[in-house]
Amino acid sequence: MLAAPALSTNADATHGFAPGGLCTALAPQASQRGRSTAVLAGDPGKWDCTGATWPISGSRSTLVRIDMAGHDPASGDVLATRLTRFEKIWITAIGQDSSTARIAIDHDDLTFSSTRWIMHMPLPRLKGPVSAYVVEVEGARHPGIFSDMSVEPPAGPQAAAIRELVLAALCGLMCMPLVLNFAFYRVLRQRFVLWHALAVFSMLIQTVVTSGLVNRFASLSLMQISLLSSLSIATTIVAAAQFFADLVEPGMLPRYQRRALDALTPWMAFWTVYYLFASGPLLPSVADLYYLAFIPVLAVLLGSMVTAALRGSRTVWFQIIGWAPLIATALSRIASLLGMTEAPLGFMVEQHLSIAFEVIVTSLGAADRFMAIKNQRDHAVAQSKVLENLAERDPLTGLYNRRGFEERYARLTREGYQTMAIIDLDHFKRVNDTMGHATGDAVLRAVALALMPDEDTIAVRLGGEEFLLLMRGEDAPERAERRRTSIPARIANEVPGLDGLVTASMGMVTMTGPTRFATLYSRCDSLLYAAKAAGRNRSMRELSMAEAAAGVPVAIPASGNVISLH
Repeated sequence: MLAAPALSTNADATHGFAPGGLCTALAPQASQRGRSTAVLAGDPGKWDCTGATWPISGSRSTLVRIDMAGHDPASGDVLATRLTRFEKIWITAIGQDSSTARIAIDHDDLTFSSTRWIMHMPLPRLKGPVSAYVVEVEGARHPGIFSDMSVEPPAGPQAAAIRELVLAALCGLMCMPLVLNFAFYRVLRQRFVLWHALAVFSMLIQTVVTSGLVNRFASLSLMQISLLSSLSIATTIVAAAQFFADLVEPGMLPRYQRRALDALTPWMAFWTVYYLFASGPLLPSVADLYYLAFIPVLAVLLGSMVTAALRGSRTVWFQIIGWAPLIATALSRIASLLGMTEAPLGFMVEQHLSIAFEVIVTSLGAADRFMAIKNQRDHAVAQSKVLENLAERDPLTGLYNRRGFEERYARLTREGYQTMAIIDLDHFKRVNDTMGHATGDAVLRAVALALMPDEDTIAVRLGGEEFLLLMRGEDAPERAERRRTSIPARIANEVPGLDGLVTASMGMVTMTGPTRFATLYSRCDSLLYAAKAAGRNRSMRELSMAEAAAGVPVAIPASGNVISLH
């Protein structure tokens, strides 16, 4: 920080200036900064005090005169203005006795507010009262650095703490959708969820940076803060556009509008780089062109929303409602910068609230779309299961068919299902021939009820009047036999009017080790035919695989007595 010796001038520094007003002018040649600035401060005809324009030149500095009539600066007062990049600043204090003091401000002399988008810099001190300050800014990139200048005391710690808590609560509110997005993505891998997470994260960064809250936790340079602010805005626009394109229901946006939304990515990249790094003769156009570049962005977003709404999209209304305050704020800032309104150039508080509102409402839209897609997926899964059941289930009895069972056989045997039984109705053809196929179908449905599948029993209709049981548990043979013997009574109860009882024969094997389905089925089938040959209405089973290898089966007749077969 540099100080110059006091200079004097015969001009009355306050004559012709509105008390407390801001005036602006382009500076004289750089070589005459010191005394010429002080002389210029006393000539109202050299200044524009209307506030309508804030000139930026690529070759000359801009002067801002802050009238201090009626205000006696305190010892701790600082110059506060919008946080924006510049190359160099000089501040000249002009006393009521025409004395002057001048200091140069470098980036290292700046302090940043933790509650507002402003920067503070020290003021030169005079022994007597100050009538005006003249601030010379070289390389300004935004007119807000002039229009927002004021001399003020540093914020008290209590007021700053309260404002910081409010901002922290606002940022915390914006963090919740991030958590929800990652939870949603674990359930449903939809790309729009990731785009929304990126948009929310960028808006959170934008709010933390432009509110000043970042300065409470980090010591960043002016360039770093400017980069974070500009890049977070660009990322927000890109992510929000892609989020919207992926979010709306299929068929709601024509191809050209989707391409326009995609084109916002290179568009924002170009203008962000231009805003950050254009210099020299391009400097006067930096802010104007950057803000004007948002008009096509808003046009693309609004046009896409209108199209989707006219095509009957439900989701787009969340976007319209959520974006309305933020778009209104953006249009006001653009109009203010271009001199179309007298609204403040900043609108920072309004921006923070608009961003928070947008995050909340679009998060509701994302959740609504998420639930719609989830319901569609669940419906599709349910339909798939229905079709799968139709392919794997016997339509007459509801039991597994052979295809559905064979696909599960290996897994079931690993889960302990070791006993297989093949059951065949005795003289079923006679029922069909004498009573008709409708009665025969009723008999088969009654058999399915008698077999009673449960958590330890799988029942299968192999075809015709042939059924299969696969069971687990030490008492599986006894349970299978009880099911077989219950068949005649169940049929008689379910199908009245039959000429006699319909009985069933069964062949059963209990495995002692892994056995291929075809091998096990063949052995059960052989035992079934043995039971048929022995007089029907009975069971044949192998006591063990060792006995089966030795060819020693046993028969269980209707009476329940076990007899040996020779």
